[in-house]
Amino acid sequence: LSDPERSLYFLNFNANKRSVTLDLETDAGRASLSQLASGADVLVESYTPGYLDSLGVGYDALKQGNPALVFASITPFGQTGPYAEFQGSELVTQAMGGLLYVQGDDNKPPCYAPCDQSSQLASLHAAYGALTALKVRSLTGRGQHVDVSMQDIMGHLLFSIAQYGFSREIIRRTGATATIAPNGYYKCIDGYVSLAIFFNHHWQIMQEWMNIEALLDPIWQDLDFRRSNPDIVNQFVSEFVADFTIDEFVREGQKRHLTVSAMSSIDGFFEDEHINARKFFRDDTHPDIGEYLTTGAPYIFSDTPWASQRPAPTLGQHTKEVLAEAPRPAKSRAAADAPAINGGPLSGVRIVDFARVWAGPYATRYLGDLGAEVIKIENENFLDGGRISANSNHMFPEINRSKLGVTVNFREADGANLIRELVSVSDVVLDNFASGVLARRGLGYEDLRKIRPDIIMISMPGYGNDGPYSEYVAYGQSLMAYAGLALLWGFPDSPVDTRPNVHYSDFISAAHGSFALMAALEHRAQTGQGQYIEIPQAETLAATMGVALLDHSVNGRSWEPIGNRHPSFAPHGCYPCRGEDQWCAISCLTAEHWQSLCKAIDAPELALDPRFDSLNARLQNQDALDEIIGVWTKQFTPYQVMWMLQGVGVPAGVAQSGEQLYHDMNLRSRNFILRIEHSGWRTLEHSGITVKLSETPGAIVRGLPSLGQHNTLIFGDLLGVEESELERMASEGALA
Repeated sequence: LSDPERSLYFLNFNANKRSVTLDLETDAGRASLSQLASGADVLVESYTPGYLDSLGVGYDALKQGNPALVFASITPFGQTGPYAEFQGSELVTQAMGGLLYVQGDDNKPPCYAPCDQSSQLASLHAAYGALTALKVRSLTGRGQHVDVSMQDIMGHLLFSIAQYGFSREIIRRTGATATIAPNGYYKCIDGYVSLAIFFNHHWQIMQEWMNIEALLDPIWQDLDFRRSNPDIVNQFVSEFVADFTIDEFVREGQKRHLTVSAMSSIDGFFEDEHINARKFFRDDTHPDIGEYLTTGAPYIFSDTPWASQRPAPTLGQHTKEVLAEAPRPAKSRAAADAPAINGGPLSGVRIVDFARVWAGPYATRYLGDLGAEVIKIENENFLDGGRISANSNHMFPEINRSKLGVTVNFREADGANLIRELVSVSDVVLDNFASGVLARRGLGYEDLRKIRPDIIMISMPGYGNDGPYSEYVAYGQSLMAYAGLALLWGFPDSPVDTRPNVHYSDFISAAHGSFALMAALEHRAQTGQGQYIEIPQAETLAATMGVALLDHSVNGRSWEPIGNRHPSFAPHGCYPCRGEDQWCAISCLTAEHWQSLCKAIDAPELALDPRFDSLNARLQNQDALDEIIGVWTKQFTPYQVMWMLQGVGVPAGVAQSGEQLYHDMNLRSRNFILRIEHSGWRTLEHSGITVKLSETPGAIVRGLPSLGQHNTLIFGDLLGVEESELERMASEGALA
């Protein structure tokens, strides 16, 4: 950057902070860091493992001066394992974590997600991990090291490991070929829409709406038949959708409760009526940039609302101010007074979990893995779609492990009363129903706080509780389309219908949910107050696109898809290697990386070639550069390429399939792949706990509960309901 004070990346990620500049290679810099750490609650760092230790300011050194310090490390491959000191980047960690391999046009290389998704998702997990460590500290007086690996975080997405462990099936890029139809992006008169239909009752509605004779045959009611003939379905659906404008199709589809959304561009999202009615964008002012619009809160707290107190600071703006402040006293206690923590760091936290599908259930599962008692509420008459096929798939057990399971029909008076009794002895209630579902049954926040005044309630509606789209139904892929991420995630010359149509946004919403829940628990511990939290999933996803949205606000640019390239780095791509569909991601982030790459591929003359001798030259000649690198990589397997380049300090990583993830030595050495027994079924291998706490690591002590497995434990033993009364409720449908 010619002017680092105008960096949109810095502006986006550093609001509400003060800036201190320190040179850690000097005694004075290290002394200042030690001073700051001596009174800090949390230190967050992302250096290569071992670097701070080599300077005498790593966790082991700093905790001597502050035993209460929570030290959070976010690194590409974690603090331990054979890849711990590997060089990483967004592209490389998405490749090594498996997200890259399954996304993109199947006629092109795998394609990475834009807007620094790996870094942002890892940061969210680190945030709730740090709050978990602070909760433990409130009991013990001791801090601990929170280790977050970006590879771990990417590796738990989209079930690639569990899929391979379950069936030895490798998930691959499907491009425009649907595995079920209709499910994808369809062209309208003025753009594209996302349409996803997975259940027969939705398909029946779609059939009636289209009224196409060829699709009215009863054979099309068979899901397996539609899976076998997606091209036929998509041809008819495409012809039907083509006669609508985006607005017409979305409104008509949502009127029929079908999961349909616009496929937005960045400028289109800025102009959207719903997002503006909800006032998601906020005004801000920066001394160098001036006035601009930026993203607002990814969640809405009723009592302690998110607020922007100051824009990102200028470099070193607060150095003198901060270093002149008196050190804060450390919050430690004598070891003899500190109790042991049994059952996981969140032992004692009880969560009533109404959530369905992915986003909400993942939020509670993350905390269940760390010891929270999560009670999953199910209803035999309204089963989660995953439960219907739980014995024949790998996803539902992965999402809903570490939970207790009960069945209760809260539409019945006795069932609703059981929920109220359960809430009276619980800490948190979480749901992701459409807006108002629980309130209409007398189980909304205002109802529940009368039963337990300090209850924390979290709702995760797709589009929020108010605004023109508040009643719209949503899946993760429709929210990706709506917020603009889907359109950006691809190659510029690939057909739009090859864009990813996965539920990636569910993982963003889930991590935000875990963080918001932990923040609310921290607030309650300090004040005794509960509160209501709204997590509008469209806005949590949009918040990850802050840099793209800022570029539109500040500079008037609307980002377009650029595949695996980067506006500031070259080479930056995913290159073909020996073998079928084998690839290695390479990204040169510095001049040193580029020089080392030239030597590694035995082409030192490239560094002097006028097409490539500067960053600007390489950015202007990427086609030629990629061709040269690709010729070299094709001689080797992707692992050979990775090891050769990492050996000379160049960020490189295999675009790993589910099979390769399953056998990955780094994930295995970090015990990230675990065998979990699921009640009444079988043992499966799954991705493990996403944050590693050094003193209270948590443990997965239970798998997926069978339907109603813990009714007696929860309603009988915990709430004290007599067995005869439970039998009566079951016979009358309240425990269905």
